[in-house]
This record gives sequence, structure tokens and C-alpha cells, in this order.
Amino acid sequence: IGSAYLDYYMGYKMIPLGAMTLLTGWEGSGKTSIALTTARELQKKFPEKTVVYLDGEQTVTDSHIQRFGLNKEKLIVYKDSVLENMLDTAEAFSQSDEVSGIIIDSVKSFFSTVVEEKSAEDYTIGIEAKKLGTRFPIIHANCARRGTALIVLNQWRENPGVIHGDPKVLPGGQFNKYMPFTHLDFTKKEHLKEGKEVVGHKLDVRIRKSKAGAYDKKDIITLNFYYNGGFNEIDEYAQILIETGVVKSSGAWISFPNIDGEEVKVNGLTKFIEYLKENADIFEFLKSQLP
Repeated sequence: IGSAYLDYYMGYKMIPLGAMTLLTGWEGSGKTSIALTTARELQKKFPEKTVVYLDGEQTVTDSHIQRFGLNKEKLIVYKDSVLENMLDTAEAFSQSDEVSGIIIDSVKSFFSTVVEEKSAEDYTIGIEAKKLGTRFPIIHANCARRGTALIVLNQWRENPGVIHGDPKVLPGGQFNKYMPFTHLDFTKKEHLKEGKEVVGHKLDVRIRKSKAGAYDKKDIITLNFYYNGGFNEIDEYAQILIETGVVKSSGAWISFPNIDGEEVKVNGLTKFIEYLKENADIFEFLKSQLP
């Protein structure tokens, strides 16, 4: 998804090709922005292929595309809120070898024409979940055969019938539990500011499921997410370098060797990040020392 920290933490198996990734969170947590950074990373990896973005919320604009650095010529944004149209479109693109990724934003924003045509007295509970549960395995299988990333966004809802336990529920049925290879859950925290200007926000990430390895769903990874560009590579590598012991942190001081083996000391994380930005050769050298 463009986060160096999450990539390293998950062994570079976060958004698997040919499998489903589920991105969840409450409204306003930044799922669409994260999906767009994921689309950008797919374009970098497969510049000759196209990313398909099924925009049920109809919120993706040229401004989003520009801010997150996407190649508009290799991006198809399909805006529609009809569930059947979305499923037909996703299935058609899942059969193409020219598509690197299909992003569905988001499950809760698509409605079935069957529900719309019935009256308020008719029983319509479960219709959309059944359609998703029937069609998603077909789309998923097509993506698996072609190595296409399938990224699905969904939004938490409160289940008023739950008295004890977690009241959160994801609309769309049981596919949310059994189909994803990876399930990442996002929570928006406090704003990031430069002076008085808000430039991003803190983002708590929980790995709720991953077939790549065992992760504790209670563990929280806190990242900085910027509204212009997404995640910052140097910020996150600075955090990785400290946590892995490649650079030594003692109080406020951070020390590390340069290419010639000489020790360099800087005072504070901010100064360390500034040093890495100004010395690209040492940044690459320290990255090469990571286990």
C-alpha cells in the first residue's frame, strides 16, 4: 500500500498478487486514499498494465489522482452504485491479462436493483450478501489465475442486536471472513500539522488476518499518512532502522556509521530524518544493512 514500514513488518507479503486484500475502517479513516496509494504502487510494479478502480462512492477526482501520483492513462475509474453492474464489470476485467489490480470502493456503497424494486414490506435482508458471496469467488478465481491483485474496501457498521462482545459488523456477508488473504483495519487518529496547516493524520493499523503469517489482532502499528502523496518512505525507514538496531538510539541521540565506517551522531528523530533526506547515499547504505 506504499508503506515501507508495513511492507517490512509483513515480509513484503501485504498485498498479494492473485488474492484478495480487505481494507476496513470507520467512515473517514482514509481507506480511499490508501487504496489510491495501492493503485500507484501497482502502476510502479506493472507500468504496462492498467489498474481498475470501481468507485461506488463516486468520490475519486482528478485532484486525488494527481496528489497520489497516479498515471491517469493507466487507470480506469468506473463510477456506478448498482451492485450487479459492479460485479459484471469486475468479472469482465478479472479475465483480462492487461489488468494488474481491481479495487472495489466500497462494498457498502453498492445496492442491488432487486432491493430497489421491492417495497418496504418485502423481505430483502441477505440479497446483496448472497450476490457478493456467489460472484466474488468467480472474480477471485479469475484474479488468482492471472496474478491480479483484488482489493476490496468495506466500512464498519454498528450491530444494535449485540449486547455482549464486539458490536462492529461488516456489511456484505461471510465473504469478509473467509475470502481475504490479508485484512487490514485502519483507525484515523490525531492530525499532522506543519505550522497551522493540516497535512495528514496519524493512522493506527491492525492486521486482523494474514495467511502470510501469524499476527496478533490487538497489536497496533501507528503510521503517518500525508494528504499529498500518502506514506513517507524516509520517515518509515527511519523508524525501521531504529527498531532493528541498524542505528543506535540512546536517549535523544541517534548514532550510525557512514559508508566509510565513521560514526555519525544526530540529536533527535527529526534531525535523523533530515540527515537521511540530505544524504541519499547514506540512506541507501543503511537500508542495505537491514536484516
